[in-house]
Amino acid sequence: MRAQIRYTYQDYLSIPEDTSRRHEIVDGDLFVTAAPRFRHQEVVANVLRVLDARAVAHNLGKAVAGPIGVHLHDEAVVEPDVIFVASERLAIVDPEGGVHGAPDLVVEVLSPTNRDYDRTLKRKLYMASSVPELWLLDADERTVEVWRPLSRVPEVARDTLTWRVGAHRFEIAVEELFRG
Repeated sequence: MRAQIRYTYQDYLSIPEDTSRRHEIVDGDLFVTAAPRFRHQEVVANVLRVLDARAVAHNLGKAVAGPIGVHLHDEAVVEPDVIFVASERLAIVDPEGGVHGAPDLVVEVLSPTNRDYDRTLKRKLYMASSVPELWLLDADERTVEVWRPLSRVPEVARDTLTWRVGAHRFEIAVEELFRG
C-alpha cells in the first residue's frame, strides 16, 4: 500500500543539511540513503576530474560532484553523484541552492545498496524528465551504461566512452573513470 504522504520540493527544502545521508524525492516518495563509501567517492572524483578538465579547456559548462539537489519537478528532487550543465543552460543553476531542471549529463555510481534504485526508479525518472544523457557506472563490472531518452536498452561502454557536448566529441578511456 502506498503511503498517504506526498513529499514535494518544499518538503525537501525543509530537510536539515545532513552529510551522513542523502535525501531524494521520487514521485512524491521520500528516499533516505546512507552516505557513500570510499570507493564510490573515488570513482566520483575520477569522473569529475575527467569531465571538468574537458569542460574547462573548451569552455563548455560546469561539472560538479554531488550531493547537489536537482529539482526536476515538484515531486522529484534527486542528488546525483555528478552533473554537467552546458554553458548555454547555466541559468538553471542557482549558485545559492541547487539546479532547477534537467542537467545535460547525470552520472550515478552504483553501490551495493543503491543498484536497483539507480537502475530502475531513478533512471526512469531521469528519462521521463528529459535528461539528455545518463551514465550509470558499475565499479564492480568496470562498465558504463549510457542511457538517453527513448532508449530501451543502454549502450554499454567497456573500453571507451564517447561524451558529446555541442560540436565537441571526447573519447574517454573507461579505465580512467575506475582508476583506484
